[in-house]
Amino acid sequence: MELTQTKWRDLYSGITALGFITALYFIYKNSGNALTNWYWLMLLFVVVLAVIGKVMCDTFKGVFVDERNVMSLSRVQMVAWSILVLTAVLAFVLHSVDTGNGSCLRDATGCVPDIPQQLWLLMGFSTATLVASPVLLSNSGAAEPDQKKSEEIVNGLALQGYQTSEQELSGALYKNKSPRDARWSDLITGEQNSNCLHLDLARLQMCFFTLVALLSYAVLLHGQLSQAAVFESLPDLSEGLLAMVAISHGGYLVSKASQNSVITTAPAKNPGADRPAQ
Repeated sequence: MELTQTKWRDLYSGITALGFITALYFIYKNSGNALTNWYWLMLLFVVVLAVIGKVMCDTFKGVFVDERNVMSLSRVQMVAWSILVLTAVLAFVLHSVDTGNGSCLRDATGCVPDIPQQLWLLMGFSTATLVASPVLLSNSGAAEPDQKKSEEIVNGLALQGYQTSEQELSGALYKNKSPRDARWSDLITGEQNSNCLHLDLARLQMCFFTLVALLSYAVLLHGQLSQAAVFESLPDLSEGLLAMVAISHGGYLVSKASQNSVITTAPAKNPGADRPAQ
């Protein structure tokens, strides 16, 4: 059965790769300008990632799901920035090749735009957060919830629409039993069984800051790609916007580290509770 599933995955992966190349060629041959290219490329990347998630994790949001089968905020923001920036670069390349009749390919210059240093830093923040998050979670000092706490968590999650079969309350960290059980609300709630029913303000702040930064830079890219002239560099990222992103990432990691360094223990049992009666 596992071999059959692997063969089907390989077949779907091959079809996805072929479809991606075909769609990329269609965009290049039929689009009118760099801005139109950018829109189609973003849609293409989203569709491809959704198909990959479905094939590998049996859910279209699988690319955002981590090892605990919950939606990962660091994955979401890294994928979002990657799609936004990479599709803009690719749109520029296609536009340069089309307007220059391939001269940039022959001369090996002018095809790929320069990427500002601030944008490299921002992408570095995203990568560092993605790498550091599992490390901080692996050092969690929280104890497993006792039976009473587990019942409270089950009842609270049931009120939020979770099914009992979806919940995995063993261990300190909240888990889902399969990637299909991951929900978007995982992005803004706590990661431990002790706080999974509550909003995590650091995660909520990072969501807002990331959304604002993405929209702000998307507006800059839209303005630049809408120009008919070929440009040499992607738009600069303002220092204020970069500082906002850095603060949100720093607060997110500090909050994660502090929460997972706190050791919480279950209520101690009465030494004589399990002793047989005399």
